Amino acid sequence: MLTLLIGPDDFTKKEYVFQLAKKQQADLEFFRNPAALPSLEELTQQNLFSKPKVFVLEGLVEKFASPDITVKLAKSKNEIIFIEEKLDKRKANLKNLLADKNIAAKEFVLPHGKELDKWIGERAKFFGAKISLKAIDALAKKLGRDEFKETRFGGKVAEVKEAFNLWQADSEIKKLADFSRGEEIREDAVEKLSFENFEVDALSIVNAIADGNKLESLNLLHGFLDTESGTDEKGSIIMLNALLAEQFRNVAMVQDFLQDRTPDAEILEKTSWKPGRLFIIKKVAGRFAQKKVMDFLGKLEHLDEELKTSSTPPKVLLDMIVAQLF
Repeated sequence: MLTLLIGPDDFTKKEYVFQLAKKQQADLEFFRNPAALPSLEELTQQNLFSKPKVFVLEGLVEKFASPDITVKLAKSKNEIIFIEEKLDKRKANLKNLLADKNIAAKEFVLPHGKELDKWIGERAKFFGAKISLKAIDALAKKLGRDEFKETRFGGKVAEVKEAFNLWQADSEIKKLADFSRGEEIREDAVEKLSFENFEVDALSIVNAIADGNKLESLNLLHGFLDTESGTDEKGSIIMLNALLAEQFRNVAMVQDFLQDRTPDAEILEKTSWKPGRLFIIKKVAGRFAQKKVMDFLGKLEHLDEELKTSSTPPKVLLDMIVAQLF
């Protein structure tokens, strides 16, 4: 099957892909680099004795935008998915692509206005958390719900550019869910948690790990816990682990961007980061081997489950985090 996922909501597009691969118990392969395109044979062949495959090609649809090629891809037993933010409909081959009946096109737009509030409520429920309406409104405002920009032509809205992305929203909801530990998330929790400061603290710890400085890392870890305003020590350590995992995910993402030679302007647009933050994460990303980052991520995410389900003393849990990082 051949599918085109188009639109600015990259988060939901990736969730769609991962869920599809999980449902089909398929191997998932991503291609982003125009210099390393898979061959038509690679995309269409299938070994009877291997697992099914889902191929995801990001920003590469124009390389395959030919009716002869799309017919062959559509007949493949593999799932082939093109991911694009938008297509230039002024180009005849791309305009024809959208009309091609061999391609199932799905559009993913970011939730606008109060739609974001609804998304936050549903995502909190996904994490097993309860959240008040006032907290939803406060978080939506903090994310930039009301800071969208409209482009108008002839008095009509031609394009809406949101100030947030759902990667940010998902990350903040997960932090709040970790912080609340089963209690309803209220407005004061949204205001109390200084996400930006927490991220700076976590990035400082990651930076010390990159230096191989265990003592500095421990000092920063304990400093974070001394100033954190969680309900108890175990809750604070759970949150610390989640923040570290998030920073390593950011480092892994930037390493992918750098490998694909993605321009800084495009990275900033996709992440909604400030240039200073990107500069720092790029420096940190350059000091880790990609394999090591993915190894850390796997260990921290596994430890997150242990933290939430075990009765192990908090200080032992902290030692477990340190053990994963050195």
